[in-house]
Amino acid sequence: MKASRVIEFDASVYSLLAIQKACHRFTNEASFEIRPVVREGASFVQVSLSLLAERDEGGLTLLVQQLNNEVLDQQLREQVREQTASVRNLILAYAFSRTGLIAPDGAPPAA
Repeated sequence: MKASRVIEFDASVYSLLAIQKACHRFTNEASFEIRPVVREGASFVQVSLSLLAERDEGGLTLLVQQLNNEVLDQQLREQVREQTASVRNLILAYAFSRTGLIAPDGAPPAA
């Protein structure tokens, strides 16, 4: 029988997108079912994982630890992406302004 486990992430700390991305990272090792849960006024994201191949309990525990680390990593990446969006957009706007794709007056260049 293939091992499985249910873990929960606090939805006030981790976004659904970060959890989904982290689970996707390990789809070669396990299948995942993700669902929102509200309990005692708090929101959680519940992840049920089932290993795709036989593994001992230590292997399952290692995968859960790796998933926890990956969720944290994805959440931090999201926060950095949000915090640097304005700078990134400014750099892209400047780079594209130098290509000649848009005329200085904002009209498309003459063909």
